[in-house]
Amino acid sequence: MSTETTLTQSVAETKGNRTCLSPCPTLVGDHDEEKGSKEKFSETPEVAVTESASLTPLRKILILSILSAAQFFDIFNAVASIVSLPQISKDLNFQPGTIQWILSGYTLTFASFMLVAGRIADILHPKPVFTAGFLVIGILGIPVGASVNPIMAIVFRALQGIGAAMNVPSAMALISMYFPDPDQRSRAFAIYGASAMSPLAVASWYILPAHQTPPSTGRKSIDWPGVFSLTAGLTLFVFAVTEGSAGGWKSARVIVTLVLSVVLLASFLVIERIVKDPAFPTRTWSNKNFTPLFFYAWSIYWFVFVTEMQLVEIFGTLWHESALSSAVRCVPMGLTAIIVSPLVGAYAPRFSRRLLLMSGQIMSAIGVILFALADTRDKYWSHIVPGMIVGMIGLFLSYVACTTVVMEGARPGEEGVVGAVMNTAYQIGATIGLAVNNVQPLDALSQHKGYAISFWSMLALNGTMTVVTFFFVKN
Repeated sequence: MSTETTLTQSVAETKGNRTCLSPCPTLVGDHDEEKGSKEKFSETPEVAVTESASLTPLRKILILSILSAAQFFDIFNAVASIVSLPQISKDLNFQPGTIQWILSGYTLTFASFMLVAGRIADILHPKPVFTAGFLVIGILGIPVGASVNPIMAIVFRALQGIGAAMNVPSAMALISMYFPDPDQRSRAFAIYGASAMSPLAVASWYILPAHQTPPSTGRKSIDWPGVFSLTAGLTLFVFAVTEGSAGGWKSARVIVTLVLSVVLLASFLVIERIVKDPAFPTRTWSNKNFTPLFFYAWSIYWFVFVTEMQLVEIFGTLWHESALSSAVRCVPMGLTAIIVSPLVGAYAPRFSRRLLLMSGQIMSAIGVILFALADTRDKYWSHIVPGMIVGMIGLFLSYVACTTVVMEGARPGEEGVVGAVMNTAYQIGATIGLAVNNVQPLDALSQHKGYAISFWSMLALNGTMTVVTFFFVKN
């Protein structure tokens, strides 16, 4: 039976039974009754499946391609500069220990603005938010490339992160909307995870199906106090962690900033309980598996960002490779991603979610062990290449399983905000990981010990997340 026939039958069954079609939402408690919103969301699953059933296979391929392009360019934009960090630092005269802000500035705004972008996508529609994100990243790429000093480079990189925050959660919402079948959705997220911005913005507007913006009457508002407290809290927290790891934790600036960040983040949780339309409804924490996987998600981008940055530093600083040679040595990571992503998408639905999540962490742990033991150049093929392959397989298992399970619990109409929160968790992991694993330039022997400690710390994180999955994640 074809996929289109299956979807059409599902629509017909829904019209007869008036039950929720989505195979995904499995929540703890009746959340619609909690807020009196049962009537508001009752039509959403049917509409989503009807729209999906009306799309041709070619249209679906084009939709997934344009959505995957967003993920590709957002991640590429975040990590591509890693190889060039030594040259960027030299050309723009960065102070020691500050070059990582080229990465942290992007991931920080990416994380901080994800929630408000997801909220806007839920209030209006994911399509215009998605397209606008492409435009922001594409246009701001020009001043980033033309930067003449560290401040200019960091500021425009940070602004680009806002564009990424706009199109990633909206892309996840669109995948949930147009790929309601569980197998299709799992494959779509796998392809999405594997994968000139302004032309793509134009293409996305015409390829994505026509959307209807909800009327202003009864439309939810944006929770600006919550957004401000979250953004300020995350910014101050990352600044404190970065400064503390680079210059010591005893300075008044670090202590005060850290305390303020905790106060603001606590304020965010309070605000979300009392405002009429919270940016992040607190009931979301009770979604099946949401809470453990929010923290699990930290480890995923923590692994990929820190691993690539540390390996590039090892290749360039310890092994004295050129930037091009360092990039070539990282090719096995990309090749593994290209090969593994469709396989994970095809076979992941056949296995227990908990098994996939635990396997991902174990394989990532094997990767970082091999990296930590690669103390000489001759161990590139025996340790680093196998570590890249095994680690990237683990990364994709973790990402696909984590994203799929969390989005399965998203209520219709709130896919954008749930996707935003999970992507915020991914970016929090990347930002904190880059901050706490910042190895300062020392003599070769001491620096290698620093890199090894960084990898061992990731091993501890992988172990912790494996335990969390075993005890707290439900199949």
